[in-house]
Amino acid sequence: MKILSLSGFVPEQICDTVRFTGYSGGRSISHYCGYAADYISQVLNDASVDGAVFPKSCDSARIIKSYLGNTDKFIFQLPVPARRDESAVNYFAGEIKAYKEAIERHYGIEISDITERTEAVNERNGEIKKLYENLEDISYSDYLRGIHKMLTMPLNEQIVPKPKKANNGGKRVYLIGSFLTSDGILDTLENSGLKVVGDNLPESGRFVSAVPCKTDGDIYKNIAESILSARLSPTQNNFGEILERDLKEIKEKKVSGVIFLTQKYCEPYDYLYSVYEKRLRAEGIKSLRISLSNSDDYKKSELAIEAFSDMI
Repeated sequence: MKILSLSGFVPEQICDTVRFTGYSGGRSISHYCGYAADYISQVLNDASVDGAVFPKSCDSARIIKSYLGNTDKFIFQLPVPARRDESAVNYFAGEIKAYKEAIERHYGIEISDITERTEAVNERNGEIKKLYENLEDISYSDYLRGIHKMLTMPLNEQIVPKPKKANNGGKRVYLIGSFLTSDGILDTLENSGLKVVGDNLPESGRFVSAVPCKTDGDIYKNIAESILSARLSPTQNNFGEILERDLKEIKEKKVSGVIFLTQKYCEPYDYLYSVYEKRLRAEGIKSLRISLSNSDDYKKSELAIEAFSDMI
């Protein structure tokens, strides 16, 4: 089976999925968030993909199921609670268990290795966390592209990236946004003399922020607790907590500028940016917003990034 997953809310402890990291083929829709639209297009147009699992966490994510409703592929949508209390954990645990049972019914298999997979996920995340804590010493483009490649592989075949050492110097910047499908931006950043020293991207800063998943007790509840312990996503609406957490890191790392990467029609990140921009201005920190249309859309950002580098 080849299930295409969207979002860090999808539990890797249950079964192997192929992480959506970008799409360059023909697009089926264009009037929703570019990220969600590209995901829909790949599920519909890629014959090798026989399943899709994605969250119900924002308006764009909620419409995905309606576009995929007429396919005979495995389709599962995970409702994501905005809260993180015990009731939310119990609710999410039930949805994760339902996801596991749906896979077993659709593919006619029995999943019995959740504990072993949980241990592997914990070990891998621990290694990624060590890399994140030392971003100053490594090539950020190598680091992030290595994670993207890793997430498209089965868990037992994943290799944690070994980025080359970073060039000395560079103006210190922080990245905010959704999964960076347009990774050509990374080359532009480095070529413009910018040095990424932190981020809150789902595949990096937020990816390693979750507490390790316990293996004793109710495994579904443990998985839910671990996922919900991660840094909040803007789709969970608590902009104040997200802002304060990121600002603390931005100040600790003596960042000169913040680059905010948003997707077309992505309201949660649009709202978040409006909160950030005002606060960053008050702190005397320069910011740049780049709005991307789809997975291939990064060329138009080159001049803006170069100008931003000159400004800071």
